[in-house]
Amino acid sequence: MSDGEVEPAEAHEQYLRAFRHSAVSRDQLRDLLDAVNGFLDTITPKEGEYVPSGGWAPESTAMAFQIGRAVEQVLSEREDAERELVRRRDIRDRLVAALDAVLDCLRTLPELADAEVSLGTTAVNEGFQVFDDGSVRTTTAQEVDADLGALEARRIELDEQMTAAVSQRNDLIDDTSDLVRERLGVADVGIPWVILAATRGGLDVSEPFEFAAHHLPDCELRDLMVQLVTDIELARSLEDGAPE
Repeated sequence: MSDGEVEPAEAHEQYLRAFRHSAVSRDQLRDLLDAVNGFLDTITPKEGEYVPSGGWAPESTAMAFQIGRAVEQVLSEREDAERELVRRRDIRDRLVAALDAVLDCLRTLPELADAEVSLGTTAVNEGFQVFDDGSVRTTTAQEVDADLGALEARRIELDEQMTAAVSQRNDLIDDTSDLVRERLGVADVGIPWVILAATRGGLDVSEPFEFAAHHLPDCELRDLMVQLVTDIELARSLEDGAPE
């Protein structure tokens, strides 16, 4: 190799450094790749075409190949980086949606619980029995010397109000649980993939789930929060124990 001539590997790295510069747009890289490919097409011999020894413009051909390889590599790197950015944004959006749903549930539940307690207290004070599903039943003591038609009408009224209140609370908890499961990729077994990805990215989201578990009543959503905290701790231990 003559003095001043750059080794192919060194030339490749030089091209990579130049093409990786933030001022070089992807469209510019694509235009350059098209130009290089067009040049290579013009010097590629057609069937039966005479080619001088060493080919047409061997130095230019070698340079074009080097530039083409470098451009393709940088374009691939940028596409990988964009896919990673999209993935990270998806992870973030999923976490935000899940946490927002849980916090909205925590803000709404006290109001629903107060309405439910108020209705239940009214029913009990009037002598009715109130069950966990919100259903209201009369008692033998109420039926003594009572207007049974009016008593039944009042029971139906309270029953409808109580079952609606209980249903509203249950629907909120169920809908929130379903949304959290869908957003975080919760399956029957294994750590949710969003939790794994967030942990690998250095995010620790255990605190809001711990807060929710502490303030939620015994229900499916609370069990889910406890499980997510356990999953986060397990994901963190796996990440800490992963080889460098």
